[in-house]
Amino acid sequence: MKEIVSFFLCGKLYGVDVSDVNGIELYSDVVKTSCETENILGTVDIRDEKIPVLDIKKRLILPQTPVTMDTRIIVFRTKHGVLACVADGVFGIIQADGNDVQDFPSLVKDKKLGYSDCVVKNGDDLIIVLDPDKMLAETEWRMIDKMLKELAEDSEGGQND
Repeated sequence: MKEIVSFFLCGKLYGVDVSDVNGIELYSDVVKTSCETENILGTVDIRDEKIPVLDIKKRLILPQTPVTMDTRIIVFRTKHGVLACVADGVFGIIQADGNDVQDFPSLVKDKKLGYSDCVVKNGDDLIIVLDPDKMLAETEWRMIDKMLKELAEDSEGGQND
């Protein structure tokens, strides 16, 4: 049995394995940072922790959409640490097994599309299940680590004033 947290991006359903989700939060403003990777929007402050926010729509080559009452911040667990994204809304948890879960076709799975884990059928909908560990390259994670260290140093410096 596979449990998927499903969410909307540009009217389509996407998902992430429930074990990769650290939390779902109400939308809060993303603060721009000096991160040198174009796939990071900035950071969001959740319970006094600065979390990098992936521009998931840019990564998936989707258009940007306005923030609404349904907009949520989804926080993922990755092998590098936590990473958030902005979703247009959350559908819920979907349970699937057997023929409803299929590996992502290898014909379209390459380095650029390697972030997909599988496809889950839910009624008439096909949900692309994403792997947060594969959403960013190692070099991008190094840039994020550098940005977070700089933010922590700036914060510590401000407290000593």
